[in-house]
Amino acid sequence: MPKNYQRLGVMIDMSRNAVMSVAALKEYFVLLKKMGYNSVMLYTEDTYEVEGEPFFGYMRGRYSVAEMKELDEFANNIGVELIPCIQTLAHLNQALRWGTIPVDCDDIMLTDDERVYDLIDRMFKTLKKCFKSPYIHIGMDEAHMVGRGKYMDIHGYEETFSILKRHLDKVCELAKKYDFVPLIWSDMFFRPWNDGVYCMMKGRREMPK
Repeated sequence: MPKNYQRLGVMIDMSRNAVMSVAALKEYFVLLKKMGYNSVMLYTEDTYEVEGEPFFGYMRGRYSVAEMKELDEFANNIGVELIPCIQTLAHLNQALRWGTIPVDCDDIMLTDDERVYDLIDRMFKTLKKCFKSPYIHIGMDEAHMVGRGKYMDIHGYEETFSILKRHLDKVCELAKKYDFVPLIWSDMFFRPWNDGVYCMMKGRREMPK
């Protein structure tokens, strides 16, 4: 590992088709350790157990609490930090299909709805029991239509950035409740500031506060 880096890791996507078995993941962790990696983000959109949500990850091979604890313990024993990597806004089409979670539009949860924050609270509560790492990746990427569906019907038009900022503040408050340090994909905050595009542009505007 380069001497200026304390963490070298990969993200394993467990949200497309079938998830890897616990045994296969353990083998993968060992290989990663031999190659010099010391952290793994386990990306699970809905493929993990959440207390009180029987349809979350239903028929998707979700990891149980016991399995996540087992994976975390194994990784920790070989010197690999296992970091939960989830979604707390968009990329939840498989979970939203059952009609039990408030939807804004597309695969985006309805922000400013207390039922959404109750769900996120239970996500954090469950994952805190399973992972030793203080870090949690809360996703929030590619929610391009946030505030343009049911949210607009209820609240009227509001700028994307203000909706995202308020939602992020609430999610971070819940993460703090469980002593999690949240990480985030930056695209949804970068793009509104950068005239809706990902690449850097000349004459960009001042970043919103």
